[in-house]
Amino acid sequence: MGAAVVLVEETPWAGGMITSAGVVAFDGNWGALTCGFYREIVREIEIHYGGAAKTETGWVTRTAFEPHIVAGIFQRLIKREELIQPFFEAHVTEVLRDNNRVTGFRFVNKAGEEFEVRARIVVDATEFGDVIDMAGIKYRFGRESRDQTGEPDAPEKADLEIQDMTYVAILKDYQKAHNRPAPPVNPSADYNPDLFRGCTAVDAHPADLKDHIHTLHTWETFIDYGKLPANKYMINWPFHANDFPDTLPAFDREKRAATFAKAKAHTLNFVHYMQTVLGHPELGIADDEFPTDDGLPFIPYVRETRRIIGDVVMIEQDVLPGEGNGIRPALRRDSIAVGDYFLDHHHARAHPGHPNYFEEKYPSNANFQVPFGVFFPKGVDGFMAVEKSISVSHIVNGCTRLQPIVLLMGQAAGAIAATALGAGVEPREVDVRDLQELLLVRGVMLYPYDDLTADDRIFVEAQKLALSGVVFDKEDFQFRKDAPMTWDQVAELLVKAEGGPIAPDKPPMDIYRDELRVLTQDIEGLDFSKDETFAQVATRATLAPVLCLALDLQPTPDVKIRFLDMPHNHWAAKWIEPLYRLNLYEGIWHVNFKPDEPVTRRELTLLLDRAFDPFRRIPLG
Repeated sequence: MGAAVVLVEETPWAGGMITSAGVVAFDGNWGALTCGFYREIVREIEIHYGGAAKTETGWVTRTAFEPHIVAGIFQRLIKREELIQPFFEAHVTEVLRDNNRVTGFRFVNKAGEEFEVRARIVVDATEFGDVIDMAGIKYRFGRESRDQTGEPDAPEKADLEIQDMTYVAILKDYQKAHNRPAPPVNPSADYNPDLFRGCTAVDAHPADLKDHIHTLHTWETFIDYGKLPANKYMINWPFHANDFPDTLPAFDREKRAATFAKAKAHTLNFVHYMQTVLGHPELGIADDEFPTDDGLPFIPYVRETRRIIGDVVMIEQDVLPGEGNGIRPALRRDSIAVGDYFLDHHHARAHPGHPNYFEEKYPSNANFQVPFGVFFPKGVDGFMAVEKSISVSHIVNGCTRLQPIVLLMGQAAGAIAATALGAGVEPREVDVRDLQELLLVRGVMLYPYDDLTADDRIFVEAQKLALSGVVFDKEDFQFRKDAPMTWDQVAELLVKAEGGPIAPDKPPMDIYRDELRVLTQDIEGLDFSKDETFAQVATRATLAPVLCLALDLQPTPDVKIRFLDMPHNHWAAKWIEPLYRLNLYEGIWHVNFKPDEPVTRRELTLLLDRAFDPFRRIPLG
């Protein structure tokens, strides 16, 4: 998009948690929600391995991969962009501010050379939100109280409980790869096998088997969880395994190295446990992944970090079913990304039997949207926070922290920054509709339909209508593009596309029906005096006069339409003519009109978008 970028990365690889931290099984945003830049990365991975079937190796994901492969993909992507200047193995040392504006930062590279960058926009994508802290920007940390957020499942009192971090291990089956046992992993001096007891059904105590028979995994389901191509496995197991609960000290840079060392030892102890107690000496740390002394990733998987106090904060209710039909969350017209992951939190202490056990349970959420304002800290200009530092509550972090949605939010943030630079405005002042249109034409889904992909001809129009509120009150996440439309459905979408009247004291369906009755009261053949008529299917011919009257168009007796099956003396021809002249039918119906065919949702979507342009005409608020 033409913006000059300085990329400062602490590790030798770009990609963060999906490369340097080894979290190499994409989680969430399945099916149609695999879109935008995330879809581009998935496709690059599939090309490398020879197709989607070759990457669907572990049961937790549809796309599993080796970390060094995606590190190479990112390296190629960055190299082809002349305006990106990367500095690897470097870290920020100071953030520059002028009152309420962040104006740049200083950093040092691995050779000890110091640099200063003056930037119109600084973006914190670090694992620990370090730049937020250095800039003196207010943030949330840990669990908010119920009074703070209004979330029904928040604790009574705020605390510093955060999700565990994990040093992922990438293991290789040396027996299959090299016909020999793996190099043994030596345990640390404080190795305690009891910490790992019950990670599978194989090593569980009889009491554990009796109490948790439905939750304990077999060896096969445990090891196949993160099965990767090339006889490798990702070990990122949440049950009595390598999750490391003592994460808080890592947020102090002076204590970070020591904390990392403890977390690494915990993971290596678990690998030793797998080789010995679980009886699998063929599995060991892969020797062809990370160029580190111990073969572990450059950084741990950090699930939760500092979170800015933003212009908008996402809370539990924003991802739970509840609007109208109880199926979807409230519509976000300012959406910049979508997700479908559940409220998944990793706390070693949240497992029964832990000496410091605490309970944390959350309800099932639904497909959700991420609003525009989560990137911008209140009262601060020239700065954006992305990754896991966006403005969300502790609870919502459980579903916005995954790789796919983080990639999509990153794409949106980059587009916002570049657009702001081009327009000479602050990132928070970017026109949301301009931004959304830019993302949509690049295949980014902003309203989470499960059955409508970015490849579909009507993807952009359907997304625009949804973002304008032109969706059914009683609708799940299925678009059903080929479904015939009843008059009730036509009336509802038509009124919403017009930006029609809102009558709080009147049921919505009565409003929609009244509107249709008023429009058609003088049209012969369209009798909506009986309620049962609204259950009938609208046809292409009968829809024409309704659209004309909604657009204040009069029938045209001078008929020149060129549909071969529409004689000029057909009753609907005079109503079709004015719509035909406005090119509303262009690309929808071609040689033949088939006047008695039912109108499908695909066809109605294209017509409403062209006729009323609610995306641009109806105010965002």
